[in-house]
Amino acid sequence: MPRKKKEYEYVPYSINPNIHVYYELEFLKDVIKPGDKITFKGVRGEFTFLHMAHNSELDVTWIDCRNPATGEHRSFYVDRLKGLVRAKKSRRKKQLVRD
Repeated sequence: MPRKKKEYEYVPYSINPNIHVYYELEFLKDVIKPGDKITFKGVRGEFTFLHMAHNSELDVTWIDCRNPATGEHRSFYVDRLKGLVRAKKSRRKKQLVRD
């Protein structure tokens, strides 16, 4: 018999007065904005940053992001953030110098 998928009801953060949403995150010398690619410690793959949320009642902060490969939404604590994914730079071609 196939398993039934659990259906979760999405409740927006704006309903809960204790949760505050931030759309920018300062990490080291970078400012992470929605759409930036980020990585986390102990998790394979890259994720797209959506927003950061803070629950003032529980004093917990987390990052909501999306996996671009599968489309799933995941949340991670801020302390697991490894960093921003930077585009790889191409090597500069050296010119041949003749004497």
